[in-house]
Formats: sequence, C-alpha cells, structure tokens
Amino acid sequence: MKKSNITGWKDVFSFTLIQTLKSKAYIISFVILLVLTIVSMPLITMITSSGSTDDNAPSPVKKVYVNNETSLLNMDFSELLKDEAMGHIVFEEIKEDYDTVADRIEKEEKESVILTMTENEGMYSLAFVKASKGPIKDNNMQLLGDAVAKQFETFKLHTLGVTQEQAAMLYAEVETKVSLADLSGAPIVKEDTSISSGEYWFIYGILFVVLMVNMMASSQIASSIVTEKSTRVIEYLLISVKPLALMVGKVIAMLTAVLLQMISMVVVLFVSNTVSANLNSSSGESVIAHFLPKDIFQNLNIINFLVCLILIILGLIFYATLAGLAGATVSRIEELGEGLMLFTMTNLVGCYIGLGAASTLMGSGENAFVTFSFLFPLSSPFILPGAILIGKASLPIIAAALVLQVIFIVLLFRFVAKVYETLILHNGNTIKLKELIKLSKTV
Repeated sequence: MKKSNITGWKDVFSFTLIQTLKSKAYIISFVILLVLTIVSMPLITMITSSGSTDDNAPSPVKKVYVNNETSLLNMDFSELLKDEAMGHIVFEEIKEDYDTVADRIEKEEKESVILTMTENEGMYSLAFVKASKGPIKDNNMQLLGDAVAKQFETFKLHTLGVTQEQAAMLYAEVETKVSLADLSGAPIVKEDTSISSGEYWFIYGILFVVLMVNMMASSQIASSIVTEKSTRVIEYLLISVKPLALMVGKVIAMLTAVLLQMISMVVVLFVSNTVSANLNSSSGESVIAHFLPKDIFQNLNIINFLVCLILIILGLIFYATLAGLAGATVSRIEELGEGLMLFTMTNLVGCYIGLGAASTLMGSGENAFVTFSFLFPLSSPFILPGAILIGKASLPIIAAALVLQVIFIVLLFRFVAKVYETLILHNGNTIKLKELIKLSKTV
C-alpha cells in the first residue's frame, strides 16, 4: 500500500520535540526566561513605589523664599497652610540677594526652596529652585507646585475682584455636540465603537506576545532545517518519511516547544504578579491590575478563550510553514538571515496591519480597514484575539476569519507540497521568490 505524503509526521514530531526539550540551549534559555518573568513584577513594583509619594505625608520642604516680581503684591498663602501635608511650611519674602539665598540653599538650607513669580504681558510664571542634592525630590516639588499654582490662581482672581460665582462661570466647561438628522428631522444616533487607551494597550500586549512566539518558533524551525541540510542528516531522514511529513512534524514540534515556554511564562507571570501584590502592602494592588482597566476581562469566557487560542495556533502554523519553506531555500546556516528575509517582511506586514487597526479602533472606531485586518489571514492572528476579548469582533467576522485562515493554510501546504521535496535537497545559492513560483509550476 502506497504511503501518504504525511505518513510518519508523528514520529518526526516526537523525535524533534524530545531532542529540542533535551538540548542545553533550550533549557538554558527556558530557565533565563522564567527567572526574568518571576522577578519582573516585584521589580516593577519596587521601582514604581520608590518613586511615588504619599500626598498626605508631610512635605520635606521647611521654608519657601518668595521672589515676587509681579504686580500682585502681598501674596496670601494662608489657605495653602491649611493642608495637613504643608501646614508646617514657612513662606518668607526674599530680602537678600537672589544668588546669596540660592547659594545658601545649595550648601546649608537643603530643606528650603525659592519660589520666583514673574509677569510678562499678562502671563504669569511660577518657578521653583531647590538644592541639587537633599531630601527634597522632584515629586515633592510637583506636589508643592500644584498647590501653590492653585492658591496663586485663587489670589489672582480675588485681587481682580472676581467672585467665586464669576470664577465658576469663567472656568465652566464648554461642551460642543454635533448631531446628525435625517430628512424628517429625526436625530441619527451613531454608536461610538472606539476603544480606550487601556484596551488599546491590552490588544498591543497580545499582539506583541504573538509576534514574539511567532519569531522564536519560526527561526528555530528554519535553523533546524538548515542545520540538518548542511550536516546531510536530512538525507537519512528522507529514507523513512516524505518531505512534507518531515516539515509538518518539525513545525508542530517546534511550535509545541515554544508554546510550552510561553505558557509557563504566563503562569509564572501571574505568580509574580501575586507576589508583587503582597509586596505592595500599602495598596495591595498588583501591577497588572494597576495598568489594566477593571472591566477589561468582562468578555473573557471559555468560548472566547478557545476561539482566540485556535486563531493564534492557526496563525502560528501558517507562519511556521513559511519559515520552514524559507529554511529549505538556503544550504548553509550563514545564509539563514537572507533566506528568512521574505518571511520576516511577511510577519512584519501582518503585525503592522494589526497595529494600524488597533490605532484606528482607538481613534475612530470600527471601519472597513479594521474589518479587513480582522479577516486578512496575515494580520488576523495579531489583532483579532485581542479584539474578541474586548468585545469588538462579531461572530460572523470571527467565523469568516477562521475559515479564511484554514483556506490560506491549505493553499500554503499545497504550494509547499509542490516545491518542498525539491528544495529540501537543494544545495547552492539562496532561492528567490520568483524562482519559488516557477518551481511550483514545474514540479
């Protein structure tokens, strides 16, 4: 009985996967990634918490020398002193030479600052000067500056004779609305389909992870094929299995190895996130919860998760097959970069289309370009999973994207089946795209 072209792929899969998992390079890189992942969240928490300031904590500023060069005299800071964090600060008009006071602050009075208020054509400017080294940090100056600016604005309006009611009218928010109406005058309600910046970064994060997995798996597949060709191991492998079965087994094995790394990293990331929440005893909030909107996972359920996983796996299989084909076009490991050039460009095209669609979603919402990016097989693995999880992809679009991905993969495998058997034993210069197309027509 004649063997199928795919017969033996399971043997290739198991052999490649075992050899990959046993290799020192894989184990070392796996351990390094896990260590970096588990320390990432506590490290971010320590860095962000070290630079943060409690708004209610007493300010380290003890004295403010006021250098008033405006027409507003007798600046009143009494309201500012009612703040618990700043009630101890002494405001004193500068009576000495400016440089003398600045030099004393730099050398001795490190807990004092100079506030210079200037006026130019009706524009007011407030500037602070502190010691280059001392207990007063930039975030302390930011809090003090905001409080002084607010107090200065109130004092300025009071000096000009503006009442609180008039000030409220001056600073009242003006909202402009443009509404559409049909010929009968009935309003046309246009749904806002744009996404928030938090949802954009959520999509971006998924896109980045898919891109990294894609590049890692595909480069390993291409490198493995080129290595076997250059060492002539491939000739022995072809005795027992067909080239297509060899490629399929290698593609799935390498994807499994890389996915094992990424899934482990995700699990370790959540463990690291829990550790960071325990370290952040002041608020108990984890890093992930801090940067993601609270309702970001409202569309997360088992069905959506499985659909996203299927979309990503289909995309990885497609790109991995391209990488395997690219690896077969070169004969030496030194030429691998040149052989992967077309694959890298294809990968980046899909990635950038996904990024453009995410930006469009945040700016103007759903449109024809976004729908195209959802359906286009090169970009859908990057953009569609995130869009599904935030509820921006309808069921017909998801179904159509899945069908198109499957069709695209089948067509790609048919193309590979025509040229792979010839390319796998090719030794010589790197085969270009035009030569690949000609080869597919003649084989």
